[in-house]
Amino acid sequence: MISLTNIMSKMMAMGLPLNDVIRMTTVNPANEIKHPELGNLDVGAGADVAVLRLRSGDFGFVDIRNFRIPGKQKLECELTLRDGSVVWDLNGLTAVEFKKARGSN
Repeated sequence: MISLTNIMSKMMAMGLPLNDVIRMTTVNPANEIKHPELGNLDVGAGADVAVLRLRSGDFGFVDIRNFRIPGKQKLECELTLRDGSVVWDLNGLTAVEFKKARGSN
């Protein structure tokens, strides 16, 4: 397994709708481990958020038998917050731009 987003993308390539894939990787696992406070964005829940980009193109995903599954969409994690704090920022979306940090010289 490369990453959860890779598995999610593979599930979509196999025909599952994005909404189902999100539910299968958030709310459902939280309920299985008896932690309904996880896997949702309800009032009072911890601010654990993954901002995903849905890319379009020609992608390939490999199954457990090393067969290729072609797909037209791929999820990529852009930003992750854990309890409201940034823990992953792929493209520096929350960072100060280099030129602005150094001034305009």
